[in-house]
Amino acid sequence: MTLIPEVTRPLSDPVLIFALLMVVILIAPRLVQRFKVPGIVGLILAGAILGPSILNLLALEPDRAPPGFMDVLGVVGLMFLMFQAGLSLDLARFNSLRRRSLTFGLFSFFIPQLLSIAVSYYLLGFSIEAALLLGSIIGSHTLVGYPIVAKLGLMKNTPVTMTLGGTLVTDTVSLAILAIVVASLGDDVTAGYWATFGVLVTIFVVLALWGLPRLGHLFFRTVRNRPELEFAFLVSVLFITAWLAGAVGLAPIIGAFVAGLAMNRLVPEQSTLMARIRFVGGTLFVPFFLIYVGLLIDVRALVESLDIWILAGTLIVLVSLGKLAAAKIVQRIYGYTSAEGWTIYGLSVPQAAATLAVTLVGYDVGLFDTTMVNAVVVMILFTCILGPALVEKFGLQMARKIESEPVSPDDFPERIMVPVANPETSADLLDMAFLIRNPDSEEPIFPLMIVDYGEELDERLLLKQKKLDHVVDRGVEAGVPVTPLTRIDMNIAHGIARAAREERISMVLIGWAGQIGARERIFGTVLDQLLDETRQMVFVNNFRYPLNTTRRVVLVIPPFAERSPGFFEAIHNVKLLASRVESELHIVCLEDHLEHDQEFVESIEPELDASYDTMKTWADLPAVLDEDVVDDSTLIVALSARPTTAPWFSELDDIPRMLATRYPTNSYSVVFLSELV
Repeated sequence: MTLIPEVTRPLSDPVLIFALLMVVILIAPRLVQRFKVPGIVGLILAGAILGPSILNLLALEPDRAPPGFMDVLGVVGLMFLMFQAGLSLDLARFNSLRRRSLTFGLFSFFIPQLLSIAVSYYLLGFSIEAALLLGSIIGSHTLVGYPIVAKLGLMKNTPVTMTLGGTLVTDTVSLAILAIVVASLGDDVTAGYWATFGVLVTIFVVLALWGLPRLGHLFFRTVRNRPELEFAFLVSVLFITAWLAGAVGLAPIIGAFVAGLAMNRLVPEQSTLMARIRFVGGTLFVPFFLIYVGLLIDVRALVESLDIWILAGTLIVLVSLGKLAAAKIVQRIYGYTSAEGWTIYGLSVPQAAATLAVTLVGYDVGLFDTTMVNAVVVMILFTCILGPALVEKFGLQMARKIESEPVSPDDFPERIMVPVANPETSADLLDMAFLIRNPDSEEPIFPLMIVDYGEELDERLLLKQKKLDHVVDRGVEAGVPVTPLTRIDMNIAHGIARAAREERISMVLIGWAGQIGARERIFGTVLDQLLDETRQMVFVNNFRYPLNTTRRVVLVIPPFAERSPGFFEAIHNVKLLASRVESELHIVCLEDHLEHDQEFVESIEPELDASYDTMKTWADLPAVLDEDVVDDSTLIVALSARPTTAPWFSELDDIPRMLATRYPTNSYSVVFLSELV
């Protein structure tokens, strides 16, 4: 018996393999980032070094039953990567500039694709199936430069938004061509086969894109604030949908992508659930897939074979010229500046996620060999260095131009405070704060606990502070900085108002049970006092269901609300909320005020289509709301004002009581406009 276990190559002990993988994930990306190379390239290179052609520590066994350890991890990582791609696509941005995004997406896909088909079929002698698949690889793109434009504050820039929306087009068309090519490889491909295939695919797509959102909507409304169940539900949807895609003749990665699209609206970009998905994917699953791709690389062939470098050079030329032509054509069509055109090119030229996924499927079905896999990896390395470099250079020029423009009041940072009484019931308030917070802001969210004077003050203060730990954890999960506050005060409203002044808060989000006593003025003692003692914007919320299940937002704009200094900020926040949860926006206003209310709303970012319903008098509001509130997935948001301010009239004080009694199953918010100039 020996104390030191024998280590064979390739490694066979799952514990040792997993330990090695985690060390690679920890070290490899950081090493290559020192040379301004994206971390994903480091993981691929690490896989190549650890693979059979060099160290032979890790190996693939795709033909074994059951598959080997690395094969399982690679497939799981690939599925999760495509699922994340579907989840992360900003459908709201795509809708806001759908024509431009569609135009750019089609140019950006088909110009490189047609070039690739012509070169690979007529010059390189590829089969038509391999040429089509290569074209779909070259036509797609991965937003490797996304963090750079986010850092530069260019996310609201129209060319950038158009390019992000174009990703949906290129990835969808690429995967559609993949589905057709894979289906055509069977031995018994006849007209009857295509008819059956078409029917099965149609049924699959309808069930996935129509049925999964409804299933998810029901799940999230039933299971609230159970993060482990929410994550398990999404992963179950991912792999069941991927398996069903394979069962009807599609590639499983298409099912994973469709599952992500189906769940897209239910997992907002700034939510804690999305943060958990990104964390697990970025820490484990996606790195496993990238290392898996590296294992496919034959490093010796890279050194010894000139064919790989010729093919890699050809791919680089095709993707570079094709993407550049698309960017410059769109620049000319829409009158963008030269810097904007080069930024579009820098965002669309990198090849990574979809490229790797489609290449791997082509390798598995026999259309590509290891020479192609090696050449694609070289192309990925080149484009992932070129694209971010261009985005940083020309995006900086765009950012400097924007900085030289006059600053509007909307550009000042928000400081959001969330008074919480019960951490378990405060989850919806925090989710709302995360959704309306500017992701580029360095300002934290301020959860607040008020402790009144009395016996055992120190013990109660310590207990309240411990309860805030739950709130801080939720912020950490969402990747949002949180600064918990506690105040000692005999009067809760006074304590909240004092904290708001001390911390220079611009917005207060507070919950309300929806119960009004006979003697209270509007809400009840605490909230009425809070409104009297503050001048900040105050969102008073009654949430019946999670915000991510909202399908429609109905915004009520009273007459002359624009006279309040906080009007534009309130409209911005409501539009941002509707955009983030990807819901319809319906606006209710007086008939006489429709024209200028519509002008105001459309002038405020983000860009979002809205429909308008009018009423002749304020007394008609309940009747109009009855038509707009279609079911309990409608969130009602009513603008209001404090007494003695310019927009106030006495009927505004009746809104909370009317909403509480008339729509008891709906979530609603009453927004008291800021009076701060």
